[in-house]
Amino acid sequence: MSSFINNIKNDAFHGNYLTRLLYLNIGIFLMYSISNAIVSISTAEVGFIPKLADDVLALPSSPWKLVTRPWTILTYMFTHFNFRHILFNMLILYFSGKMLMEYLGQKRMLALYIYGGIGGGLLYIILYNISPLLGTGSMVGASAGCIAVLVAGATYLPNMPVRLWGIFEVKYWMLAAGIVLLDILGLTGTNAGGHIAHLGGAIVAYFFIRSMRNGHEWNVYLFQVIDAIRNMLYRSKRKRKGFKFGEQSYSHFEEVKTNDTSKMDVILDKIKDKGYDSLSKEEKEYLFKISKEE
Repeated sequence: MSSFINNIKNDAFHGNYLTRLLYLNIGIFLMYSISNAIVSISTAEVGFIPKLADDVLALPSSPWKLVTRPWTILTYMFTHFNFRHILFNMLILYFSGKMLMEYLGQKRMLALYIYGGIGGGLLYIILYNISPLLGTGSMVGASAGCIAVLVAGATYLPNMPVRLWGIFEVKYWMLAAGIVLLDILGLTGTNAGGHIAHLGGAIVAYFFIRSMRNGHEWNVYLFQVIDAIRNMLYRSKRKRKGFKFGEQSYSHFEEVKTNDTSKMDVILDKIKDKGYDSLSKEEKEYLFKISKEE
């Protein structure tokens, strides 16, 4: 039993980015469901936890509420309030994310999920404030990020065969196009906000892959933010422990980091000027290796 728990902890904190996304979404859903059950049974207040979660984690359609809860542009994409919702989203994320990581690496997969979620959330807010039909509300769910990952895979590998329910074989672009079409048709339905978010994620995915092919890597900006946060946390942790780097090891680290950055800049400039096919075998292998690194 202890080894099973240790494996879960290791996957949740040290697994690849797809595994961590799955654990984070499922973990938040379990915390919400268990808290709701405990509060409902002990106090008979059935709606207390759903209302609290909606206020704290859901993305409001009102830009004025968003100003007072700016974190919700991120928290909403990891929050689900019912089992069918999270099951559907996690199935899409698992299969499309696994496929995308194989070809583009886990950093790009994570960037697509985050950027797709943000893009879907912003489009949701914009349309809810310019359309007299939609009104006001709030939104939760990983759908925008999941659709971004799926559409990115279909944009990058349009002719890859995909089996639906293990029976029907279609090309990847057909699956993505069908989902986007259903979202367009659902814009006037009861879940208009969700369909708008899907379309926002799909738009982000298309431009992400197009930009990548032109030599501009959007994931670089995301990981600059992540690295800055990481460095702040590690710096404060080292100060608490009184830990200092040795001068020689720190200098060596900086030298290696500088060399890697310079080499990557040269490769990206070459892609921009002459295209991906102009890279040598060694350069392609190096680019693939970097994309796979955490």
